[in-house]
Amino acid sequence: MKINWKNKIYKGNSQDVLTYKSSITNKIVKKANLKIERNEAFPNTIFNDEKLFFKTSRSGSLFLREVLIFANDRPIIYARTVFKKNLRQLTSLVKKLNENPLANIVFKKKTTRSEFIFSHMSPNYKLSKKLNSQHVAIENSIGARQSNFLCKGEKILLTEIFFKDINRFI
Repeated sequence: MKINWKNKIYKGNSQDVLTYKSSITNKIVKKANLKIERNEAFPNTIFNDEKLFFKTSRSGSLFLREVLIFANDRPIIYARTVFKKNLRQLTSLVKKLNENPLANIVFKKKTTRSEFIFSHMSPNYKLSKKLNSQHVAIENSIGARQSNFLCKGEKILLTEIFFKDINRFI
């Protein structure tokens, strides 16, 4: 089942976190020990809504970076970044990030960010199932958001899932 995105936040979710437009990692690093783990163990699954966003039917034409972000060893954010593979300069920048936040690219370059769309994370979503299979407890999520960035005329799609422990650090 694909994620059901809405323009408004679901009731009961933490609006401050989900609507924060600046770098969340830059805000958290002031209060906690931040650690970013690239999830190379995850199968690089590009979802149909991501292919549709980039107007392609081929998963192989898209680059995917998945990370789990921890604050004081507690998982607070799962983030997936998708963009076209043929963007050599952007691919190189993202690969060099290693365990650094995407904010190091997005908020330091001239970028334009779209409005957010939001979702709760149903256990039936493909992404929820994928995370649960990797022992990431999706039932601890407070919500998800998606936005895209325009960086040097190219689109970057960012999907973030926020976990309950993030409220300790915001």
